[in-house]
Amino acid sequence: MSDTSAQIKCVLLNINNDKLVLPNAAVAEIVPIRNIINVANKPGWMLGYLDWRGNSVPLVSFEAMGGVRMPSLASGDVKAVVIYAIGEDKDFPFMSFLMQGAPQVVNISATDVIAAGEASQNPAVDQKLLIKDEEVSLVNLETLESIIKEVMT
Repeated sequence: MSDTSAQIKCVLLNINNDKLVLPNAAVAEIVPIRNIINVANKPGWMLGYLDWRGNSVPLVSFEAMGGVRMPSLASGDVKAVVIYAIGEDKDFPFMSFLMQGAPQVVNISATDVIAAGEASQNPAVDQKLLIKDEEVSLVNLETLESIIKEVMT
């Protein structure tokens, strides 16, 4: 018998008019955007590299990856969330994407999650969910990492 009362600590991130849900342990840090190193000949959603703690971390616009206009970087509300890569590539330990506002940490159990019928246009979103009556997008970190690495090579 499974324990349906087990909870996972997650973080909800505001991305334009969407919210992304990630395991809290996936987030390394949320930082202001400074010193973006631009890259040439990449898709519009690949913004460049973020200089973070001596690492060049790929910075993407998650919303632009899904065909939605990204927010203005001039807004003081836009930050970068640095997340741990989950692959075994030691040359690719982190990735980052834009977010707005403050993250929300929530404890989620299996009984809190309901699949929403709406599909996402973003290739890195597994599915839309209703968590405590709020629609969120479940990020597939493996797919996101694969898409970013493919563009970087």
